[in-house]
Amino acid sequence: MKKNIDIIIVGSGIAGCTLAWQWLLHGKSVLMISDVEKGSSAVAAGVYNPTILKRFTSVWKAGDQLDVLNDFYTKVESRLEQKFFHPIDILRRFHDEREIKTWVKKSVKEDLKDYMSSEAFAYENSAVDAPYDYGKVVGTGWVDTIGYMNQTVQYLKEISSFLKDSFDFKELIHSVDQVVYKEFQAGKIIFAEGFKLRSNPYFKNLPLQGNKGEVLTIKVPGLKLDYIIKSSVFLMSYTDDLFWVGATYNAEELSDGSTEEAKEFLTSRLERFLKVPYEIVEHKYGIRPTSIDRRPLVGVHQLYKNYAVFNGMGSRAVLMAPWASQQLFDSLYSDQQLDLEIDIQRFIN
Repeated sequence: MKKNIDIIIVGSGIAGCTLAWQWLLHGKSVLMISDVEKGSSAVAAGVYNPTILKRFTSVWKAGDQLDVLNDFYTKVESRLEQKFFHPIDILRRFHDEREIKTWVKKSVKEDLKDYMSSEAFAYENSAVDAPYDYGKVVGTGWVDTIGYMNQTVQYLKEISSFLKDSFDFKELIHSVDQVVYKEFQAGKIIFAEGFKLRSNPYFKNLPLQGNKGEVLTIKVPGLKLDYIIKSSVFLMSYTDDLFWVGATYNAEELSDGSTEEAKEFLTSRLERFLKVPYEIVEHKYGIRPTSIDRRPLVGVHQLYKNYAVFNGMGSRAVLMAPWASQQLFDSLYSDQQLDLEIDIQRFIN
């Protein structure tokens, strides 16, 4: 006899875990299938931020995404009885007077005024060189992505809702109203495989691209930060004396392995403002799944209506995934139309 569940989710990264919780929080049953190999989520520092601090512009639909994000992660923490959601302000380190003037001018714009301080913000920290002070951003923070994913997978294992398996498409059988995979049957299946989507026979033609990101974990004994510091790289407290430094973006070089070039970039930029010694503890990399228009890839297959995809959120998965997964849930169960900018039909019609 087949085991009945509401949804099968392929993938255990930020996207897959967020889908699982979206369904669980709505009282649905899930089965997550993953070989739990390292993906881009395993190196994501998990910073969420409604602004783009390189250009002082707003993130697409930032307000909508933040509205969902805060409630979503708080509910998951409550269910898991674990802490992984950390709201904290970001300080954008100014490089010169010109940047301060640009910041002040941008901060009064309608889409930015709720997040950006209207003047330079002073933060005294002897370990950080900031002669021009900072711009403060609120509505920001970070999610301990490793903790979030590990705790989610562990929870799913405890309720017999996790299958460690390299997904075999030959074992997938579909009909009009259900899908069957090995001993399981479900109403629908969602593929949240990250960059592996390029090998998915049902969705491989979507314009998914890769963007390699590399980050460092450093040890700085005694350093205390009250904010996330963002300059040309960010510096963020992780745990004890460990800090994240990141990140790089490379859409051209997608090979396996971390690179000396990225390490040199990260350390050289870090040393422009960190004035105390540090030790590199770990250097990690991952391939972020992105799309050609920098919008998520969400929706159902043209022919197989119980096959869906949830992908393409790049470096903003922590921010986008709760909102986008709610969009997908509502479209599948309440006949609400997906936001047209994330619907994969934009590449099909």
